[in-house]
Amino acid sequence: MEYGFSVPTRGPLATMENMASIVVAGEELGFHIASVSDHVVIPTDISSVYPYSEDGVFLTADGSGECLEQLTTIAAVAASTSSIRLLTSVMVLPYRNPVYTAKVLASIDVLSEGRLNVGCGVGWMKEEFVALNAPPFNRFRLN
Repeated sequence: MEYGFSVPTRGPLATMENMASIVVAGEELGFHIASVSDHVVIPTDISSVYPYSEDGVFLTADGSGECLEQLTTIAAVAASTSSIRLLTSVMVLPYRNPVYTAKVLASIDVLSEGRLNVGCGVGWMKEEFVALNAPPFNRFRLN
Protein backbone atom coordinates (compact mmCIF):
# COMPACT_ATOMS: atom_id res chain seq x y z
CA MET A 1 0.00 0.00 0.00
CA GLU A 2 1.18 3.50 -0.78
CA TYR A 3 0.36 6.63 1.19
CA GLY A 4 0.20 10.22 0.07
CA PHE A 5 -0.83 13.69 1.15
CA SER A 6 -2.07 16.91 -0.39
CA VAL A 7 0.16 19.91 -0.84
CA PRO A 8 -1.56 23.15 0.27
CA THR A 9 -2.34 25.49 -2.62
CA ARG A 10 -4.26 28.15 -0.69
CA GLY A 11 -4.33 29.66 2.75
CA PRO A 12 -1.42 30.38 5.08
CA LEU A 13 0.47 27.15 4.30
CA ALA A 14 0.64 27.92 0.58
CA THR A 15 4.09 29.50 0.58
CA MET A 16 7.26 28.05 -0.92
CA GLU A 17 8.88 27.77 2.51
CA ASN A 18 5.91 25.93 4.01
CA MET A 19 5.33 23.68 1.00
CA ALA A 20 9.01 22.73 0.87
CA SER A 21 9.01 21.90 4.58
CA ILE A 22 5.87 19.78 4.20
CA VAL A 23 6.99 17.81 1.14
CA VAL A 24 10.54 17.26 2.40
CA ALA A 25 9.19 16.01 5.74
CA GLY A 26 6.69 13.80 3.92
CA GLU A 27 9.44 12.34 1.77
CA GLU A 28 11.63 11.72 4.84
CA LEU A 29 8.70 10.02 6.63
CA GLY A 30 8.30 7.61 3.73
CA PHE A 31 5.19 8.96 2.04
CA HIS A 32 4.96 7.88 -1.60
CA ILE A 33 2.89 10.61 -3.27
CA ALA A 34 2.37 14.36 -2.90
CA SER A 35 -0.76 15.54 -4.70
CA VAL A 36 -1.70 19.00 -5.88
CA SER A 37 -5.31 19.91 -6.63
CA ASP A 38 -6.41 21.94 -9.61
CA HIS A 39 -8.24 25.22 -9.27
CA VAL A 40 -7.30 28.20 -11.38
CA VAL A 41 -9.64 30.40 -9.41
CA ILE A 42 -12.13 29.62 -6.66
CA PRO A 43 -15.28 31.70 -7.04
CA THR A 44 -16.59 33.25 -3.85
CA ASP A 45 -20.16 32.10 -4.56
CA ILE A 46 -20.39 28.38 -5.35
CA SER A 47 -23.75 26.70 -5.85
CA SER A 48 -22.40 23.62 -7.69
CA VAL A 49 -22.61 20.43 -5.66
CA TYR A 50 -19.19 19.25 -4.52
CA PRO A 51 -19.18 15.51 -5.30
CA TYR A 52 -16.58 14.56 -2.67
CA SER A 53 -18.38 15.48 0.55
CA GLU A 54 -21.53 14.12 2.13
CA ASP A 55 -23.24 17.51 2.26
CA GLY A 56 -22.07 18.62 -1.22
CA VAL A 57 -20.34 21.73 0.13
CA PHE A 58 -16.85 22.73 -1.02
CA LEU A 59 -14.88 24.31 1.81
CA THR A 60 -12.57 27.17 0.90
CA ALA A 61 -9.59 28.16 2.98
CA ASP A 62 -10.44 31.82 3.44
CA GLY A 63 -13.14 32.69 0.92
CA SER A 64 -10.76 34.89 -1.08
CA GLY A 65 -10.70 32.75 -4.21
CA GLU A 66 -6.91 32.79 -4.25
CA CYS A 67 -4.98 29.59 -4.96
CA LEU A 68 -1.70 28.56 -6.51
CA GLU A 69 -1.68 27.09 -10.02
CA GLN A 70 -1.36 23.30 -10.05
CA LEU A 71 1.45 22.66 -12.55
CA THR A 72 3.63 25.52 -11.32
CA THR A 73 3.22 24.23 -7.77
CA ILE A 74 4.14 20.67 -8.78
CA ALA A 75 7.27 21.97 -10.52
CA ALA A 76 8.27 23.83 -7.35
CA VAL A 77 7.59 20.75 -5.21
CA ALA A 78 9.65 18.63 -7.61
CA ALA A 79 12.62 20.97 -7.14
CA SER A 80 12.40 20.54 -3.36
CA THR A 81 12.29 16.73 -3.37
CA SER A 82 14.13 13.79 -4.87
CA SER A 83 12.03 10.64 -4.63
CA ILE A 84 8.39 11.31 -3.79
CA ARG A 85 5.95 10.91 -6.70
CA LEU A 86 4.04 13.99 -7.82
CA LEU A 87 0.33 13.75 -8.63
CA THR A 88 -2.02 16.14 -10.39
CA SER A 89 -5.20 15.58 -8.44
CA VAL A 90 -7.33 16.08 -10.57
CA MET A 91 -6.20 18.23 -13.51
CA VAL A 92 -9.31 19.68 -15.16
CA LEU A 93 -8.68 19.17 -18.86
CA PRO A 94 -11.18 21.69 -20.33
CA TYR A 95 -9.31 24.57 -18.64
CA ARG A 96 -6.15 24.14 -20.72
CA ASN A 97 -4.79 24.03 -24.25
CA PRO A 98 -3.96 20.32 -24.74
CA VAL A 99 -0.71 20.73 -26.70
CA TYR A 100 0.74 23.34 -24.35
CA THR A 101 -0.35 21.33 -21.30
CA ALA A 102 1.28 18.17 -22.68
CA LYS A 103 4.52 20.11 -23.11
CA VAL A 104 4.40 21.45 -19.54
CA LEU A 105 3.64 17.97 -18.15
CA ALA A 106 6.46 16.39 -20.18
CA SER A 107 8.88 19.07 -18.95
CA ILE A 108 7.90 18.49 -15.31
CA ASP A 109 8.28 14.74 -15.78
CA VAL A 110 11.75 15.12 -17.31
CA LEU A 111 12.93 17.64 -14.71
CA SER A 112 11.59 15.49 -11.84
CA GLU A 113 13.32 12.42 -13.33
CA GLY A 114 10.09 10.60 -14.12
CA ARG A 115 8.20 11.21 -10.88
CA LEU A 116 5.03 12.75 -12.36
CA ASN A 117 1.66 10.99 -12.24
CA VAL A 118 -1.22 12.73 -13.99
CA GLY A 119 -4.80 12.41 -12.80
CA CYS A 120 -7.30 13.99 -15.20
CA GLY A 121 -10.97 14.85 -15.14
CA VAL A 122 -13.59 17.20 -16.52
CA GLY A 123 -14.33 19.20 -13.38
CA TRP A 124 -17.35 19.73 -11.19
CA MET A 125 -17.54 23.48 -10.48
CA LYS A 126 -19.64 25.29 -13.08
CA GLU A 127 -18.75 28.67 -11.57
CA GLU A 128 -15.04 28.11 -12.25
CA PHE A 129 -15.78 27.25 -15.90
CA VAL A 130 -17.72 30.53 -16.20
CA ALA A 131 -14.95 32.56 -14.51
CA LEU A 132 -12.37 31.12 -16.92
CA ASN A 133 -14.55 31.46 -20.02
CA ALA A 134 -13.89 27.74 -20.55
CA PRO A 135 -16.00 25.62 -22.93
CA PRO A 136 -19.58 25.21 -21.71
CA PHE A 137 -19.67 23.19 -18.49
CA ASN A 138 -22.60 20.98 -19.56
CA ARG A 139 -20.67 19.88 -22.65
CA PHE A 140 -18.52 17.65 -20.40
CA ARG A 141 -21.19 16.31 -18.05
CA LEU A 142 -22.64 12.84 -18.52
CA ASN A 143 -25.91 13.51 -16.68
